[in-house]
Amino acid sequence: MNKKYRIQYVDILRAIAIILVIAGHIPYVDFSTNFHKWVYAFHIPLFFFISGISLSFINYSKTSFKQLLKKRFHRIYLPYLMWGILLSISNFHLLTIPKILYGTHKSIASVTNSSLWFLPVLFISLLIVDTIMLLLTKKKKLPKLPFILLLFLILALIIPSQPTIQSLLNGHNLPFGIDIVPMTIVFLLLGYLYQTHKNISKIRPKIYISIPVIIVLLSITLYFSLNNDVSYVLMAENRYGNYCFFFIAALAGIIVNILLSFIIETYTKHLANLMQKIGSDTLLIFILHKYPLQWSIDFLALITTSHISNWFIIPYCVLFTIPICLLFSYLINKYAPILAGK
Repeated sequence: MNKKYRIQYVDILRAIAIILVIAGHIPYVDFSTNFHKWVYAFHIPLFFFISGISLSFINYSKTSFKQLLKKRFHRIYLPYLMWGILLSISNFHLLTIPKILYGTHKSIASVTNSSLWFLPVLFISLLIVDTIMLLLTKKKKLPKLPFILLLFLILALIIPSQPTIQSLLNGHNLPFGIDIVPMTIVFLLLGYLYQTHKNISKIRPKIYISIPVIIVLLSITLYFSLNNDVSYVLMAENRYGNYCFFFIAALAGIIVNILLSFIIETYTKHLANLMQKIGSDTLLIFILHKYPLQWSIDFLALITTSHISNWFIIPYCVLFTIPICLLFSYLINKYAPILAGK
């Protein structure tokens, strides 16, 4: 499997993930609660898993922490700061910048676009994993990575069960969502281990095998997400409900989307190229999608007052939102690439 093949498959996965994010954020009053529970069970874990896959393309023996810090800052944290300020101008006040710098879901949501919470958490998570990978590479002890994964898994299970942090911070997470980071690192490392495993990463099931497996895993994801004892999973605030149900639903959902990305890449060339284009622009789509998403609902309200089925509203909103985001992305990449982390 060559690098080009891997990158296309990763971009298709990103495209699927961002479509799920858009679908999960549709501001429609009759939107299915069950659909929300299902989507939120795995779409953000999928994003961190994909970031872990991307780490496998870094040659840690030929880079330094300083280089990686500079790269992460310019590609993730600097765009976060600039977009945080730009999108909060209409609501700007004395505490706007401190709340953006604090960088948690609640602090960000109080002054600007709440979707931005993902970026400071991703920034810190990647820096921690980069540090681990650099240390392990220098000491030639990469086989110990599964033990590090186990350590972060234990931390991820312990931290949300401690109410002290959020009670002391009036319901907020720690700055940068540091208390969320152990769970995000679990999925980052799972993605890295998946992509670097010589046997697992080469598995490409035929479509007649993939489709039945997808159906079974979708059923598993639906069962464990809908029966989780929480309104819906929200990684942004360390809310997972039953951990066993959460992990089963998340991992099953991730595998479903990996198989789906293989099918798209192998059997639908034009769709694969389109999905790869969408996947290469997920940073800006993630940041901006809520605005055209709201426009899509406003436009629909102008032309009809009757009840609209979710079977229509979901694809309509996605198809309305993505082209506008891609247009914004094109203009930003051309005229203000720094806002795109470039």
